[in-house]
Amino acid sequence: MPDGYFQQLSKLLKLVDCLSKPQGARLKDLQEALGCNERTVYRWLSTLRNLGFPLEDVEGDHHKRYRLIDTYVKKMPNISIPDLNLSLSDILLLYVVLSQDRVTRGTPMQERRDNLIRRLSAMLSEEERRLARAMEGLVVPNLKPQKNYAKKEHIIGELTDAILLRRRCEVTYHSFSKKKDFDFDIHPLHFFESQGGLYVMVQLARMVEPVKDVVDTLRVLAVERILKIRKTKETFEYPKGLKPSELLARAFDIIWNDPIEVTVWFSAAAAPYVKERVWPGKYSLEESEDGSLIFRLETSGYDDVKRWVLSFGKDARVLAPDRLRKDLAAVYRDMAREYEDPSSPEGAQNEVFEDRQFQGCTLLECR
Repeated sequence: MPDGYFQQLSKLLKLVDCLSKPQGARLKDLQEALGCNERTVYRWLSTLRNLGFPLEDVEGDHHKRYRLIDTYVKKMPNISIPDLNLSLSDILLLYVVLSQDRVTRGTPMQERRDNLIRRLSAMLSEEERRLARAMEGLVVPNLKPQKNYAKKEHIIGELTDAILLRRRCEVTYHSFSKKKDFDFDIHPLHFFESQGGLYVMVQLARMVEPVKDVVDTLRVLAVERILKIRKTKETFEYPKGLKPSELLARAFDIIWNDPIEVTVWFSAAAAPYVKERVWPGKYSLEESEDGSLIFRLETSGYDDVKRWVLSFGKDARVLAPDRLRKDLAAVYRDMAREYEDPSSPEGAQNEVFEDRQFQGCTLLECR
């Protein structure tokens, strides 16, 4: 996840810490803790109330104070948290999971995570700490390249607020393939991560044509390509019956409304790597005596599947559909020309990295 997302989360946690103090916090205290102006503090307080946090206003020393209702908070040394009863196994699990976390590394949340690990460690005996460190060493975090969100803090902050408060937004979004910007009215629903990138699932606030299913109103936006955003005061209702996790589960990567049935032959060398994994969608495996494999898959995301097959090179051959066979044949011909004549301006620049935004009327995403 990018820095901007964690900066917003960090501010939310700081606010909860301030409000958890017995005496509460003055408006000035909250401004200093969050590093923002009075208007933004009121917005954060409104966000907490909308999330169901029981806040009360307390008059005192000529200044109004804000705090969480006492019965909601459990007091512990140096920490204020909702009432939790953690077993030893819970503490060990949290310690190991947080120690393996790579998502918060290099973000404003890393210090809070490290502090939480130290607190959990303090709750363990020396013998239990040795066990926790041994468990921690079972897995080595594998850091992967991520997209750069250094200049997107405002965009991520506004999206975060809009998701929490269910506010309609007006955004300007850049398309790589079209080389132009487009304006959309959206209802932001969820963030999610894929291959080092942050995406937001949105519902279009206005459809040009009527749709039969709420899923047809959904889009995926790459956060780094949102150039401008304006959060309006207009609220929206969450789409009835929407199950976002199920949508993403049926997608090969992140495109859930581009169904494809594909049959691929894999060589004996590649077959074990295919067999050992659980794939998204419905699939079946047919093994041959020579060790090769016929792989049949029903999933979503034509271009994602195409890139995946290409990653196997000559060890994979598409048997169906015919459209995919022809597309890949064209890609390989272009690649062959590129390697034979590197000076060629055409090369392999074809549909492999095609922007999926404008294929039909329902795909709005591209990496």
